[in-house]
Amino acid sequence: MVPADTRRGNRYGSVLLALFLWAVTLSGAGCGSPDRFAVESLRVQRIGWDTLNISVRFMQRSAVGGSVAVAPDLGDVTVFDERFDTLYAGPPGRVAIHDADLGNEERLLLEVCGLLGAFSSCDQEHLSASPKRALSDFEVTFPMDSTYGYERALITTRIALERKVYGGQGWEPFEPTSRYQRYVETWVDGSSEAKLRLPIQRSVQRFILPRHSGYRDFRYAIQSSMLDTDSATVHFDLFVELANESLPVQSRQFVLRNKSSSEREAEMRTLVERAGQQILDRLERFPGVRRAYVFINDWSYTALDRVYKAEFELHWQAGFQGVWSDLTGEMQVRSDGELGTFTLIRASERATERWDEQVRTPVLELVHLFPDQQVLPPDDRDRDQEFAPDSTILEVPREF
Repeated sequence: MVPADTRRGNRYGSVLLALFLWAVTLSGAGCGSPDRFAVESLRVQRIGWDTLNISVRFMQRSAVGGSVAVAPDLGDVTVFDERFDTLYAGPPGRVAIHDADLGNEERLLLEVCGLLGAFSSCDQEHLSASPKRALSDFEVTFPMDSTYGYERALITTRIALERKVYGGQGWEPFEPTSRYQRYVETWVDGSSEAKLRLPIQRSVQRFILPRHSGYRDFRYAIQSSMLDTDSATVHFDLFVELANESLPVQSRQFVLRNKSSSEREAEMRTLVERAGQQILDRLERFPGVRRAYVFINDWSYTALDRVYKAEFELHWQAGFQGVWSDLTGEMQVRSDGELGTFTLIRASERATERWDEQVRTPVLELVHLFPDQQVLPPDDRDRDQEFAPDSTILEVPREF
């Protein structure tokens, strides 16, 4: 038996045979009817998912009637997958098909062709690969933390591939010869077109979603849903890519809800308190602050940008003589504590002197107001660790 070329994508044998048969058919078109030579029977016995036993019988009709079995001058069997890549090309007999590299019940085409003198004949039969499934431990943490909200996700996946036992009802494990792709699609109810595709490369993987294509549409879908219905349902769908097919495995979904007005107010007060502490730390070095009070005059929250604005007054007593100072300004900061600024509006004489000495500009940039929740990208974590705030943020006594 001639060794079979079972490499996927090798179409040359079948293409050359088809061209040869076509040329011979044209050259012998005047030599008689093609009905005189035909495939009488094609039998395909499946020994297992990976092995076929192929037998073919050709017949020739005589000029005076009747037909007899004949051995063709050239006979060949070709097995194609759904993309018409060649899985096997060679003589009939026992044929090996590597089922583990095929998709779930992928359609296969078996074609047999024979050539006898000037005549050719072909026949086909359809087959399918084994039913396959993927089992997985699939866990998603989203939002990953309260600081970054829906910008980050933690995904855990452990996948086992199985195919149905041939001729039975059970399942058996299998492994493709090449590395198969795994990925997660995440999308929002009402905006299924705004999808993020997250490639899975490790069993435990953290994703910074803004780094992936399509995040702006994904973020907008969440924000729009939050504004319209005060909630957003986010889906995480796990897929395994086998051959030319994406096989769905498991799904997880999360319902995001806006914080209540009381929760927003509590978060705003914490941000104001910590901003006031930073201002005092900047203005008063030694001997320090004896007493301090903060009064909030007005505040607002912009859901689309996740930004707080608050106008507040800061009053404190400091120095050996315990002199009182006060100032008023506007804080603007993201709800995660980042990108905070304090703009001075007015101040007492001593507070103005301290501000001009220590700050020198009308706007003071605030250090991250939630340092205990700050999450840095993996490649920046070690580099920035030595610059992370290390001091304890003291609670400022408040009066409202």
